Amino acid sequence: MPTEEEQHLAVVEEKVRQLLSLADQILSVREHINQELARQYERFSATLRSRVLIGLSLKTLDSFDRLVVDARQVRAECSHHLKTMTEGFIYSHWVTRDSGEGRARLMCAEGYRSRASYHKSLGEEGHAEQWRQLQYRTIEGIRAEWNTFTKTKIKDIARQAGVEGHYHQVYKMACEAAHMGDLMVYMPPQPQEPGLRFADLSLFKTYICLKFGTILACDFLHDASDSLTMNLNQELDGLRGRWSLIVALAPRTSESR
Repeated sequence: MPTEEEQHLAVVEEKVRQLLSLADQILSVREHINQELARQYERFSATLRSRVLIGLSLKTLDSFDRLVVDARQVRAECSHHLKTMTEGFIYSHWVTRDSGEGRARLMCAEGYRSRASYHKSLGEEGHAEQWRQLQYRTIEGIRAEWNTFTKTKIKDIARQAGVEGHYHQVYKMACEAAHMGDLMVYMPPQPQEPGLRFADLSLFKTYICLKFGTILACDFLHDASDSLTMNLNQELDGLRGRWSLIVALAPRTSESR
């Protein structure tokens, strides 16, 4: 008879299998939305705010696609993509809460600043200066807001966006692999007990990333569907319902056998 740990592992493995199937459906909806976005592109590219929100959505959903690729190989590194997805979710809600273009300009300026820093690190000062000039033009008239923004932590951005729970529940967990929080998992000697083996821990991390990644992707697709007036709410609610059933799966107790 399987041990309790082996039963738990079997359930997690089944959850991963079903979440990957769900992810395929989500990616199919994503492709449908991409096609509609291309058709309505001119209407949605009229303002900087809308272009930034589109960019954040596409970047986040592309990260979900990469998360799924790693999850199929049961790679714990899929958490890197979940980190990017959660950042996109937080910043998207932050920009959405500003009916003007101030926050969108700050996001663009941050992108330019990052590019300038990258080229400077390579000694490519000419390219760095071009990106810096774009940054300076973007923050013209809002330098005080820019100075505040550069000192604001993502935790505070999440609070301002009304999604602080995503910072604590998802972002911090996803950051563990991006930093050194999981170093001890890779250090020998590797445990051999069921549930503690390297492959088991990768399976657990894969499940957690799929669990949060699929529901975040559904949230982005729901917002996109509303913006594009595609009326996909019923289909997306069905995907969310399937997600809830998968997450609720549990090992069978002795009483249920």
